Amino acid sequence: TGATSSFGQELISRLPSDAKIIAQSRDSLPPVIENDSRILSIISDFSKADFLADFGSKVDFESIDEVVHFAAADLRLRRFVETTSEQLLFDYQINFISIVALLSKVLTTLKQKPRQIRVVIMITDMIRIPKKGEISYMTSKYALLGLVNSLLSEFSGNELRINAISPSFVDTRFVNIPDFLKKDISNKHPMKRFCTPAEVVDCTEFLLSSRSSFINGQNFFINGGSN
Repeated sequence: TGATSSFGQELISRLPSDAKIIAQSRDSLPPVIENDSRILSIISDFSKADFLADFGSKVDFESIDEVVHFAAADLRLRRFVETTSEQLLFDYQINFISIVALLSKVLTTLKQKPRQIRVVIMITDMIRIPKKGEISYMTSKYALLGLVNSLLSEFSGNELRINAISPSFVDTRFVNIPDFLKKDISNKHPMKRFCTPAEVVDCTEFLLSSRSSFINGQNFFINGGSN
């Protein structure tokens, strides 16, 4: 999910030539990806309750053995007293409900086609110390951590290997905060810079691979020592 994000495009560029990729995005894929013969593009807006209808009969959920959830609502500064229930539900729908619905579709196929399914969900380093003004974004990210832990206890490691990644600040086009605040975040970081999409995908690739075969139910902080 989130195929047009910086993370999604980076991951797609690294996948093997024989991989079959279902790429969900809210907007059309860039030409360099859209013309890739490996890719089945699904244009679907996760903020809509009926987003699964966009998948329709195009997707064979029994064929899926890896799921990476990069899709997320835009990060905006909004204090608790300014947050409406509609805004809260909007973030939950995109960040949390979307992957719950998709994983439900995938995991219910295990009886028909037993296999190991590998899942990586992106959360955020801010779950360690939440920042002000991000109530709906942060609570939906905590819900994702609960989802990882709950599915870990419900499924055998031979059926499901699920992990999370929590990068520190990555400056992408979906981050809508002032430049002065970005500069302040960078200056206060031990490495004096932001995490990059490539560094996030490095960890994602590892968790999808056989090299992490005994790692399950973990949340990896990709934060450059920002503790």
